[in-house]
Amino acid sequence: MPVPPYRSQEWLFDVAAGRYDVDLAVSGMESQSVEPLLPEMTTKAGYDVDRGAGKLRAAVAECYGVPAEQVLITHGAQEALYLLYAALLEPGDEVVARAPGWQQTLDLPARFGATTVSVDYDLTDGDARGGERVAEAVGPRTRMVVLNSPHNPTGLTFADHQWEPLAATDTLVVNDEEYLTDFGRSVVHHVPGSCSVSSLSKVYGFPGLRLGWLVGPPEVVEKCVNYRRYTTISNSPLLEDLGLAVLGRRETYLAAYQQRLADGWRVFRDWASDHPQLRPLPPQGTPYVCCRVDLPGTSSWDLCTELLDRERLLLMPGDVFGAPGYVRISYARPVDLLTEGLDRLGRVVTALSGLELAELP
Repeated sequence: MPVPPYRSQEWLFDVAAGRYDVDLAVSGMESQSVEPLLPEMTTKAGYDVDRGAGKLRAAVAECYGVPAEQVLITHGAQEALYLLYAALLEPGDEVVARAPGWQQTLDLPARFGATTVSVDYDLTDGDARGGERVAEAVGPRTRMVVLNSPHNPTGLTFADHQWEPLAATDTLVVNDEEYLTDFGRSVVHHVPGSCSVSSLSKVYGFPGLRLGWLVGPPEVVEKCVNYRRYTTISNSPLLEDLGLAVLGRRETYLAAYQQRLADGWRVFRDWASDHPQLRPLPPQGTPYVCCRVDLPGTSSWDLCTELLDRERLLLMPGDVFGAPGYVRISYARPVDLLTEGLDRLGRVVTALSGLELAELP
């Protein structure tokens, strides 16, 4: 069964490629240099253990407070999610997920003969009943519930009590925790037998290492390991050494990330108060903010393409997440870069206010 086009990647790598010089789209810390980490990298480029190097698994396990046997190192969080689908889903199964959201979560289960049951976010009340509504969607054919909290693109995050209805379902719950900084609040501590996936990409600023992980019950980890032996086999030991060095400096990277969020949100909040054409949903611990577009005659896609053409500014249109009418703006940027990007955005939304695109000079 063919998979549908991956909309967010098409936007970034096909539509927008070469058309921007300010990026407020990519949803994480700016990319960090590996130069300070190189002395800790091995010089041997052999196969590594299929579960991941023991020291790296132990470092991830320590972040969560779980045994290392519950950790599988993967090529980013995306491979971890893929392995869960491939290893566990069978034709006729159902996967409960949220919309809008990451396309892989919503579309990929069909590749394995499963059906996705989508539960929409309620953006009118901050999704206060999100946990209850997801639990109500669980049925006799539900094989797993796949969530993303903190959420991309809305920025909403489950409060601890929202996990309680899901803990009562006796269903495998998987949470994509790319933007979670305190794994003491991970789903694995709220829902028995659940799984967490995350990586070094967003919070730490090392997407090029392609290092992520799955934390879950040992029997689930083993099924994913077995499937992986048919595909990518293992990670690179060179990159795993660098990943271990990153986690060894975890507190330093987290402090820098939190400072970026604080500084960036202050700048964005001040800008937004003067630009009512974009109505932000206050983010709950994410490096981006989701904004409703209030520009007569201008869709979110139109706005983002106009920004490329007029200002060489890259944002993420909500359309790629199934949220037309919204844009996602990443504010965890150096203040000078963020200010420049928001100045460009301000010029365009001001020009578009009350005008059709065709009326612009």
